[in-house]
Amino acid sequence: MGLPNTIKTAAQTLNQNSQIDVGSQKGVDLQIPRFDKNLEEFYSICDQIELHLKTSIKCLTQQESSNRYLHLPITTTRSEPLGLNDNNLPYPQFLATASAQVAYTKEIHDTLVAAAQNISPSD
Repeated sequence: MGLPNTIKTAAQTLNQNSQIDVGSQKGVDLQIPRFDKNLEEFYSICDQIELHLKTSIKCLTQQESSNRYLHLPITTTRSEPLGLNDNNLPYPQFLATASAQVAYTKEIHDTLVAAAQNISPSD
């Protein structure tokens, strides 16, 4: 499906309509798929591609932020620290760090909302 079928259907419809206009063909002899349905499917696929690209960009941005603000690589193979290499962050510790960062961000947000309401109280 997609663009090749949309173009093929458009070409078939154009050809059939021109044959009817010239008079070499009467009415609708064979059923050609509707162009608007194929075009709608094509745009739907384009929308899905756009969403996937936006998600990929967000994932890359998140990875860049993670690398910038959390300098230790995360070890996902073992949950307990080995004590051999202190340059790796165990996954449970990473989850705790991420949870603390989210809680801190929520606390800052709530503080800013409360400050904005104190400055301009709603009537």
